[in-house]
Amino acid sequence: MTIDIDSIILGDNQFFGVNHMSHERGNVTQEHFKNIEEIKKVLFYAIDNGVSGIMFSTHPAIYQITDMIRADHALRDHFNIYVNVPYVTKYISMINTMGLFGTIQKMLEGKSYLDKAGYVLKSLMNVGTKNYLQIANRLIDVELNPFYDLKVKSIFLHNALTDLALGYKMENVITSYDSYIKKQYGAIPAYGTLNYPRFSQFLNDAGISQSLVMTAVNKKGFLMNPGREAVEAEIKKGSHTVLAMATLASGSISPEEAYDYVFSLGHIKHVVVGLSSKHHADETFRILRRYLR
Repeated sequence: MTIDIDSIILGDNQFFGVNHMSHERGNVTQEHFKNIEEIKKVLFYAIDNGVSGIMFSTHPAIYQITDMIRADHALRDHFNIYVNVPYVTKYISMINTMGLFGTIQKMLEGKSYLDKAGYVLKSLMNVGTKNYLQIANRLIDVELNPFYDLKVKSIFLHNALTDLALGYKMENVITSYDSYIKKQYGAIPAYGTLNYPRFSQFLNDAGISQSLVMTAVNKKGFLMNPGREAVEAEIKKGSHTVLAMATLASGSISPEEAYDYVFSLGHIKHVVVGLSSKHHADETFRILRRYLR
């Protein structure tokens, strides 16, 4: 059984200058997309090409983008939102510059007084009982605050935390997250991982079948651990719905070559793509339409 999500999901790395191969290229795209109107153009171009899914991390600048989407009925009503939480780099940077208390204050910005009071009270209660799973739920609530009144389809646990839980064999973290996302948000709980074979088995061992998992799939084996062959073999088992990311290996593979490989594996019907230019987008959509009709 395949989970019902968009076949093409627009990623947000280009908006925030994330490029795993080249910081210089990342800086160029980040500078370009500092103008919110440039981001808006990409979103409407995606709509014109039949894309109705978009993935966002909880980058510090995300409010500017979500406010823009909420203010435009065409965007707000069209897009299914896929959220990747948390933005790990953000927390490391915030704690280093503002300290723990300053970080908590920043996290609560945008919440009403009652929401803030409730958050703090619940957090203090959880600290008192050492219930770290409930503390994690409070953090998820804060991370999702920018996406109010938007159509949140699925919420992904960032691969840094997913793979940390995998490494320490903390099945309770995954089962708690899975349950909370379904109950609290009515969304699809999903996971990012850089080790799909091990995490797929981890989900099975935890009693979570047919989950949505985002993982790297590309011809170069970039970010595919423990190796390309092992990931390919696990994908072909069809145990979970795979959302393929890093398909172009940060731009080092042409779209033609990249998607010919990805869809040759079978069982992959969903990809997350970045669009850094209209020329790149035209080529990407043309090729994807060939496989995802």
